Amino acid sequence: MLRKYAYDWAAWLFFAALPLLVFQQNAGPLAEQGAASGGPMANAAIYPAIIAWVMVGLAAVNLLRILGGRLAQGSAPEPTPTTRLALWATLLVLVYLLALPWLGYYLSTPLMLAIFFVLLGLRLPLAAAGALAMTMVVAAVFEGLLNVVLPLGIFKFTLFG
Repeated sequence: MLRKYAYDWAAWLFFAALPLLVFQQNAGPLAEQGAASGGPMANAAIYPAIIAWVMVGLAAVNLLRILGGRLAQGSAPEPTPTTRLALWATLLVLVYLLALPWLGYYLSTPLMLAIFFVLLGLRLPLAAAGALAMTMVVAAVFEGLLNVVLPLGIFKFTLFG
């Protein structure tokens, strides 16, 4: 069963680990900053915790599906072009998340998006233009309209904040 549903197990492990990370952050850094207590308006941890509990429930349902063999077809570990693309995209997002606090939003996001668009088949000039446009729109909404500070990185750079 492990080999027949190899990618299903890998995806399950990845998505089952995400809520654990949310719970750890809520109990650790957010609690230390005083952002995980108080009412709904003062509690920055409430929304991520709700999403994490939903993910725990979905992971449990998916675990039962895998154990019961209730999947339409197996996902043996022989890679296909789409599984390779999914693995590269997952690796890219993980590298992005690790680089985000260090490089900051304005350096890491357009780079990640451009690489992602190239992986999806866009030519580099179009990918770079789209990545830059998306980065600026999201920054304008979050920093300009919602007054949310995006990760500044080592250069402490921001446009709208």
